[in-house]
Amino acid sequence: MDVDQIILDLKKYETAFADILSRFHHSREGIHIGDGDDPLFRQYVHELVDLFNDMLGPNTYSVQIAKEANEGVSNFYGTPSYKSVENIGSVLRAAVTRFTRNPELLARSKSGKSARKRENVFVIHGHDEAKWRELKDLLKNEFGLNPLVLSELPNAGCSTVIEKFEHYAQTCSYAIAVFTPDDQVQSDDGLYLQARPNVIYELGWFCGHLGRNSAMLLLKEGTTLFSDFAGIVQIRFKINIQEKIAEIRKDLVVAGIIDANR
Repeated sequence: MDVDQIILDLKKYETAFADILSRFHHSREGIHIGDGDDPLFRQYVHELVDLFNDMLGPNTYSVQIAKEANEGVSNFYGTPSYKSVENIGSVLRAAVTRFTRNPELLARSKSGKSARKRENVFVIHGHDEAKWRELKDLLKNEFGLNPLVLSELPNAGCSTVIEKFEHYAQTCSYAIAVFTPDDQVQSDDGLYLQARPNVIYELGWFCGHLGRNSAMLLLKEGTTLFSDFAGIVQIRFKINIQEKIAEIRKDLVVAGIIDANR
């Protein structure tokens, strides 16, 4: 998509938000969004966050829009307030003005997009907060990567957890799943411990979309592993993830996520 088309699209969204604003109901009970405009508003927010992230990577426009959409509710039903829609329109006007005057900002940002995506590593985890925080710090401080932890990210206009997961997962080139013994399961052979279902699902998603070579599995001792994940890079640890730093570095180099001299 060229710069002129991007600016044209932003102007169309600006007009769309102005139209939604013009259809707000004014009554004795207050000011409420027009009939049918709430889902339209949420769709536009989601599309805009995706558009800005696709153009710029991590950026203030997406953060501002997502914040207005998530916090700007006006009633018990959680529909967007007049001020919320108005503020998003202001963000769009500012973006259009800036990129119209300085189109080179968009052209320059596109050249760094692939590098940013390579640095984004999705951290998949269960209930063991200490372990995923240890991994997050390791990726950031030791390898200079940008670890994404779903619970720490804004909703970005997404209405469900699955939506939010897929939204951010698509911005990453690699995923690391921490399998910890969170769930106790009874089988015919007795009790065993396994990772949370969401952890299993998310790792499967990455393997399906990016391929098994774009995922790593850190398995804590005592956690049962399904045979489905036999073809994925596996690193087993006893207590701390830090004890396997050399193996993690080697596999990240092989996957092309970090340089060999990192």
